[in-house]
Amino acid sequence: MQQYQVLIIGGGPGGYEAAIRLSQYNISVAVIEKARLGGVCLNWGCIPTKALVKSAEILREINEAPSFGLPTLDIKPDYEAILARKNRIVEQLVSGIEFLYRKRQIPVINQAAVCIGKSQAGYEVETADGAKYTAEFIIIATGSATKSLPNIALDEEDILSSYGILNMTSLPQSLVVVGGGVIGCEFASIFSSFGVRVTIIEFLPRLIAQEDEEISKRLALALKKSGIKVMTNTAVESITKADGELFLKLSHDKEISTEKVLLSVGRSPSFEIKTIGFSLATEKGAIQIDEQMQTSEAGIYAIGDVTAKLPLAHTASKQGLMAVEHITAHLMQRPLPKHTLIYENIPRCTFTNPEIGSVGLTEAEAKDRYGEISVGKFPFAASGKAMAMSATQGFVKSIARKDNGVLVGMHIMGPQAAELIAQGAIMISQQMTADSMEDIVFAHPTLSEAIMESLEDLRELSIHKI
Repeated sequence: MQQYQVLIIGGGPGGYEAAIRLSQYNISVAVIEKARLGGVCLNWGCIPTKALVKSAEILREINEAPSFGLPTLDIKPDYEAILARKNRIVEQLVSGIEFLYRKRQIPVINQAAVCIGKSQAGYEVETADGAKYTAEFIIIATGSATKSLPNIALDEEDILSSYGILNMTSLPQSLVVVGGGVIGCEFASIFSSFGVRVTIIEFLPRLIAQEDEEISKRLALALKKSGIKVMTNTAVESITKADGELFLKLSHDKEISTEKVLLSVGRSPSFEIKTIGFSLATEKGAIQIDEQMQTSEAGIYAIGDVTAKLPLAHTASKQGLMAVEHITAHLMQRPLPKHTLIYENIPRCTFTNPEIGSVGLTEAEAKDRYGEISVGKFPFAASGKAMAMSATQGFVKSIARKDNGVLVGMHIMGPQAAELIAQGAIMISQQMTADSMEDIVFAHPTLSEAIMESLEDLRELSIHKI
């Protein structure tokens, strides 16, 4: 039986980064991970899809060459080559993490954890091969799993999850995306750019329903303009196969056919490990945690999607580092950290065309919380840099409290929105006001000037607003 100070169950972004930080503090740690390091994000999610996003972006720019004064080029996507590039990027990044682990001599136990119990050392974890490991502290980072719909079975050949669609070796003629959340909209945007006929079916009244309503409506318009059919307020009741096609029976007595279906109806926390001598408080499968990532069992922490606290890779990473600081305070007899994580101030990014970046409260949430608010907007159509890039779709929207001017939300749709939103995250986390922005100089010509103008518009002082 091997003993460590900390055992981490799950090697996704939160788990693998937490292990490296513990190693930096010279704390003995091992990671139990049944697959490769990097988790869903690196192997089957964030990174693979962003590789496809870039290929789609370049293809769109090539097709728009005449608008830049360049000759028309008739280019068709070589999907095998696109997949090969995606796989090379994933392999390079995963191999890089594995190298860091070898360099730091962090053990990786390639098994599934099946049981956690108490021991004299603190806790004991048993893996699927019957081996047992002990530790003073445990961090659970078991992530999430794809959801399905009643009476619809994933076969990963025709009816695909987000895993199966990344393993598809050729482009279909048509694709129906069931679910208009972030993942569904991203894949719809990617495959539409590759020339696939795409339809999005969403049960709720609007796409990306967790985002600001104005952003949601503008995204639907942009996707429709690009050729994607969007059906909201629509349920999928059944899917049948016949003559090489899939037939979807929809609500309102509608039926459509397609070559492939992507089922993208969300993810649910994944925790199937037996516990002996204690139970972890759960709600809808999620492990409940406090502000320092501790579970109801003091020596066990949980991070990432299994906590259902804004399930994003960077959320997991930050939670993992915070859990480490709390654990090391105990091990090194230091004062316990008091920093807390404000989940609404974590940036959210959607890599559609156009991109979306959001942080803080939506307009509706801000009104509910603070009553009177100020809203400042600036369109990329009035941005010199965006015009030079021929990327004028979208706008920046800033939201502030009316009583004290503190910025509480920022929403960006447009070019490089996922990069730009970091500026909003800094401003909101520092509780900056529109007045305090006067101390910041934004470079010209840049896309970030649209942020400046939206902040000026909070006080109705935007210079270039149309």
